[in-house]
Amino acid sequence: MNNTILNSYSGIMTHQFGLDSVSNNIANVNTNGYKENIPEFKSLFSSHLDSLNANSVTSNDQNYGSSGASNAISTKAGNYHASDGEFDMAYQGKGWFILGQNQNGAFSIKDDGYEAEQANYFSRNGSFSRDADGYLVNSGGYYVYGIDLQKIANGTFNSKSDSDEDIASLAGNKLTPLKIPQELKFQPVLTSKVNASVNLNAKSDFKEASKFFLSPTGELLEDRVKNQDLNALANNDSEPLDMNVSNNLILSIAQNGETKDFEFKYGTGGKEANEFRTIGDLSELIREQTGLEFNIATDKEGKIKTPLVFSLNNSGENAQDINLSIGGKFAEKIGLKANELAFKQNQSELSNPIKVPAYTTSIEIYDEEGKKFLLKSEYFMSDSGNKLANPAIEQVWQVKSGVYDFSGENLISKELVEQSISFDGENKIKAEAIELDFKGKKLEYSLVDSKDYGSTNLPYEESKLVQVTQDGKSKGSLKEVRIDDNGIIFLAFDNGVTESMGRIGIAAFTNDQGLKKVGSNLFEMSTGLINGENRLLSGNPILGWNEEDGKLKFGKVLHKYLETSNVDVGGALTNLILMQRGYSMNAKAFSTGDDLIKEAINLKK
Repeated sequence: MNNTILNSYSGIMTHQFGLDSVSNNIANVNTNGYKENIPEFKSLFSSHLDSLNANSVTSNDQNYGSSGASNAISTKAGNYHASDGEFDMAYQGKGWFILGQNQNGAFSIKDDGYEAEQANYFSRNGSFSRDADGYLVNSGGYYVYGIDLQKIANGTFNSKSDSDEDIASLAGNKLTPLKIPQELKFQPVLTSKVNASVNLNAKSDFKEASKFFLSPTGELLEDRVKNQDLNALANNDSEPLDMNVSNNLILSIAQNGETKDFEFKYGTGGKEANEFRTIGDLSELIREQTGLEFNIATDKEGKIKTPLVFSLNNSGENAQDINLSIGGKFAEKIGLKANELAFKQNQSELSNPIKVPAYTTSIEIYDEEGKKFLLKSEYFMSDSGNKLANPAIEQVWQVKSGVYDFSGENLISKELVEQSISFDGENKIKAEAIELDFKGKKLEYSLVDSKDYGSTNLPYEESKLVQVTQDGKSKGSLKEVRIDDNGIIFLAFDNGVTESMGRIGIAAFTNDQGLKKVGSNLFEMSTGLINGENRLLSGNPILGWNEEDGKLKFGKVLHKYLETSNVDVGGALTNLILMQRGYSMNAKAFSTGDDLIKEAINLKK
């Protein structure tokens, strides 16, 4: 038999192998996540023809036939197109989704290898859905493996307030099947800690002074009134007194043909400079120098008049009938006016009602059953501060806080808790956390900062509740599933809570060509002899994310996208023609060799 038949026969078989591979690629041109095969050929064997010319400088070799060398996997990515599937996803980069047959199994990826309780498979086809039990599966029913934070039990999602613990768990290496029930309820969480950030503008909102200066039983809080900065007040028209402008009070007292003028100014100089800052300072200066009384007005029975007004009284120990004139910008601002008034003993002259810069915040909190309550805080400014004073005077607010029912009318806490907060020259708050009673349990409340913002007293922004961070949650039902670029699965509930429950498992390999196709668009790890050792041809699986921060190392997940087949249609059709021509030419060579043998046989005849 001549070599022509042997060579052409091997060529036919080799090109048949190529045709089979290329036609399979074309058959899977619309298979999501399919990786095309690239058939490669090699010479079968060769011999050295020394008989031709042993002394030739040319190596006289003769090759015999051809054979398939490999059917390599093309690792290039396919195209990515949007999809409507709730759990459809694509992976962009180096790596594979992880699947398995056992819903109770586990797959652990370690630095020196892996541990598997069942056979696991790898795929780029992210067309996933839920089975009857809520497990994520592919179209073949294989379970999708990933990190499960174990927050779901008996159809209920149990929230965790420790985000650091979640981050650490999401960076783990033990993967199990992922389960997300359709009828998933959010387990309410009792609020035990609230952090709020506010901005308090001294000229934004005002309340009647009685809200701040009177006790719940209607008694005057004398120390609070005495220490109130007059610059931390407003008139009845909600205009700040602005004591830096309306800074003086002038009293002219005429008695026995003699007139005395007294001028008191707002400032930090104290008695020596005849200056005042607080109501108590002004009251003491007026009493010592004029014998008159300056305080909050009362009626004939000694009860506090509401709304609160200032009263200038001629009721001192040595009170006498006088003629009184009242002037100055401060007096004008509060409506305390008199011009040569016959001011008899026990007579009073009243100002207009006064107000205090104030603000109220209401924060929704939750009990163990998810029922809503309100954490209300009322803010009243007691000192406007002075950055230019030496030393600087901080702005001070008094805060009353308590827990109310959701109507905001009935106090749930045993009592209101009062605290003093202040702001430094850089508009930053100084405040201590307080404890409130919430249905017999402790609620920690801080006004220093929330998750993203700190409390301030910026004068160019209105008073507002900027942000609230709390550990309490109301009840809710699953609304939507979201998956971010790192493959982390977030569950969004109709109570406004969005929280992670796990992540999609991703594994990479040093040598993707070492993976073996097993049908259904799946690959598995295979072993072979490498340097005399039976080892994984692909190398050990590599965890797809950093174990420090949990971020993907080699790519990203695209939610509601699918990766198409990576078959190059134009190239596949070209290769199909080439393979066909190669097959035909080898068939022609086979026929020629056969004719030669027949002719040689006929020579004997």
